[in-house]
Amino acid sequence: MRLNVLVFPCGSEIGLEIHAALRHAKDVTLHGASSVSDHGEFAYARYRRIDAQAGSPGLVEALNALVDEWGIDLVLPAHDSVIPLLAEATALRAPAAVPDAGTAAVCRDKRLTYDRLRHLGIVPADVEGLAREYPIFAKPAIGQGSQGAERVDGPERHRQLLDSGIAYVFSEYLPGAEYTVDCISDAEGRLLHAAPRSRARVKSGISVRSAPASDAGAMVAMAGTIAAELRLRGAWFFQVREDREGVPKLLEVAPRIAGSMALSRMRGINYPLLHVYAHLGRPFTVLPQEHEVVLDRALANRYRTGLRYSRVYLDLDDTLVLRGAANPLLVALLYQWQARRTPVVLLTRHAGDPLECLRRHRICPELFERIEHLRDRTPKSAAIGDDSEAIFIDDSFAERLDVHRNCGIPVFDLDAAEQLLDLRA
Repeated sequence: MRLNVLVFPCGSEIGLEIHAALRHAKDVTLHGASSVSDHGEFAYARYRRIDAQAGSPGLVEALNALVDEWGIDLVLPAHDSVIPLLAEATALRAPAAVPDAGTAAVCRDKRLTYDRLRHLGIVPADVEGLAREYPIFAKPAIGQGSQGAERVDGPERHRQLLDSGIAYVFSEYLPGAEYTVDCISDAEGRLLHAAPRSRARVKSGISVRSAPASDAGAMVAMAGTIAAELRLRGAWFFQVREDREGVPKLLEVAPRIAGSMALSRMRGINYPLLHVYAHLGRPFTVLPQEHEVVLDRALANRYRTGLRYSRVYLDLDDTLVLRGAANPLLVALLYQWQARRTPVVLLTRHAGDPLECLRRHRICPELFERIEHLRDRTPKSAAIGDDSEAIFIDDSFAERLDVHRNCGIPVFDLDAAEQLLDLRA
C-alpha cells in the first residue's frame, strides 16, 4: 500500500532533503505544502500553497483540508517551529511525525533541553549572571540555524544580551570541532544507529561540507544516553562541540530530519523513509555502509518554463554523443520524453551509420520516432518543415539559427537543455 506523506513547509532545506530521500521510494507518494512561495513548488509535483503560517490559528485547518483532499497518512514537519505545534495539534486528522508535546517542548527550548539532560553529564557548564572570565557563548534559547548565536568576549556585550529581552542560554565557550550526530530509533524509541559527521563548512547554520567523524566513540555513547532519556522515534539528531580538552558537549537535540542527513543516506540509511516507518509503526532494520564519502552542498537550479511542445528534434554528434560518450542529461531526457509519449526525431549529419553509433554508445534506437540522416547540405529547417509545436536541440549555432529563422520554433544549445528536465516527484 502506498503511503501519502505531506511535508510542511516543503521548501525548507529539511523539506528538500525529505524530497530527495523519498522521491524514488516505491511505497511513498510525496505531497508538499508551504505558507510562502518557496523552492518546494519546483521540487514537489503535488504542491499546494496555503495561507496559514506556522503559529497561526488556521494552520491545522489548512493542513486538514489537504489531509482530506489527498488522503494523507502522515505529516512530516520540515521546520523546528512546526514540531511543537503539530505535537499539540490534537485536531489534526492525520498522525504527525513528532514526539509527544512535552518532549517536543524540551527539544525546542535549549534551557529545557539542558535541564532535562544535565544529569547525564553531557551539557556545557552554565554561566549564571556575569561571567568570572571570558569568552563565553550565548545563543537564543529558542532558535535554529545558529541564528543569534555568538561568542561573548566581555561583560559589556554580555550585559547587553542580558538586557535585550531575548531569552539566551549562556554557557562555557567550546573552542573545539563541531559535529552533528544523525540517529535512527525504532517505533519504541530504541536507538538502532548513530552516525557522527563533521561540520567542516557551515553556511547560515547549515553544514554544507560534512564527512563521517573518525573518532566517534564518545558521540555514539552520548547518542545512547540521549535516546534512553528522550525515547525519540524515527530520525533525530543532535549537535556537539568539543571543549578545551576535546570532550564533546551537547549544543542541541532536534527530533526531525536534518538537511545534511544526505551524507548518512549515501552510507545506506535513508533517514526520512525510516522516519516514516517508525512513526507508522512499521518494522525495519538498518544496514549502514562504511565507505568514505564527503558531502559538499551548493545552490542547485530548477526551472519552470512556459514551453509547450509535442515533438523534439535532436542532433547526434557533439550533442547526444559528446566527447566520445553518451550525454547523460540528454539520455535522461530521452527517457522522460519516452514516458510522456513525446516523439523524438534524431536529425543528424553523422558521417557514418547513425544506428551503429547509437548501438556503440548503448543508446536504444527505439527511443526515437525516426532517424533523419541528412547526407547532403539540406538545411535542418527543411527536414523540420512546418512542425510548429516542436523544439530543436543542437550544439551548432549555425544550425540553430537556420531552424529558428525558418521554422520559428524554440532552439537550444546543450547548456540550456537542463531546463527541460522535470525532477519533481
